[in-house]
Amino acid sequence: MPNIYNYLNFREFLYDFYREKKGANPSYSYQVLANTAGFKSKSFIADVIEGKKNCSEESVFALRKALDLNESDFAYFKSLVSFNQATTHTRKNHFFKLMVESNHLVKAKLVLSDNYAIYSEWYHNTIRELVTIFDFKDNYALLARKLKPAISERSARKSVALLLKLGFIVKKNGRYEQTDPDITTGDTVASLAIEDFHLQNLNLAGVSLDSCSAQERDISCLIASLSKTKFELIKKELRDFRKKLVTYINRPDQKPDVLEFEKRVYHINMQLFPTSETIDLENKHDEN
Repeated sequence: MPNIYNYLNFREFLYDFYREKKGANPSYSYQVLANTAGFKSKSFIADVIEGKKNCSEESVFALRKALDLNESDFAYFKSLVSFNQATTHTRKNHFFKLMVESNHLVKAKLVLSDNYAIYSEWYHNTIRELVTIFDFKDNYALLARKLKPAISERSARKSVALLLKLGFIVKKNGRYEQTDPDITTGDTVASLAIEDFHLQNLNLAGVSLDSCSAQERDISCLIASLSKTKFELIKKELRDFRKKLVTYINRPDQKPDVLEFEKRVYHINMQLFPTSETIDLENKHDEN
């Protein structure tokens, strides 16, 4: 049977389970799987695998018998189904943590765990930048104080250890270097870890209004009504601008002035989100 702990999508697990059974016994079918689980409809499991239907709590328990899951495997499977079917970030986070708890004693680890860890706290990427421009001489209390807002010494030590473990930084001749100058999540961000990271960045922006002077930050807001066409155009412009910024940041200055010898780590946030429902301009009379 496929290792359930290697999956972050229960539909893929169900399909691989079926395919393995089918490979061992050509007469095995969705009907057999449905009968074993006690489902009346032979097409139910196929519909679930294809994403046409969701699993109710009752059907999840019925599948336990058909999949022959032990207690710990079933705990993970149950949380995985809820994680995949959750419609809010809060619920996704809740069930993801249950998944981690279910498999923490199992040798097979989540493929996502490392990626989740690096984005689970806002300061990991900040420390990744900071240790390359600031020789803290393994004084983690000092490193922790250099962050804004400051973190604990223990958190700073664990962060550096994580970055080293994942290969985002290396130590050469007593100094830290980045193994790759850029970390990007791509234009389409769907993972839970990245959602957490963005939420933390939004909170940090709010904190900066009190913790940073106006000369140290630049926060602005533009409010406009947009058609779908203009919305997509602005999204593209923002993507292109982010790429342009990365090129600019990595380009050395030809005539560095004295300010180039003073560096800080910055978070550059960009947000575009709706604050109203869609208004049908062809039907100008809204229903009460």
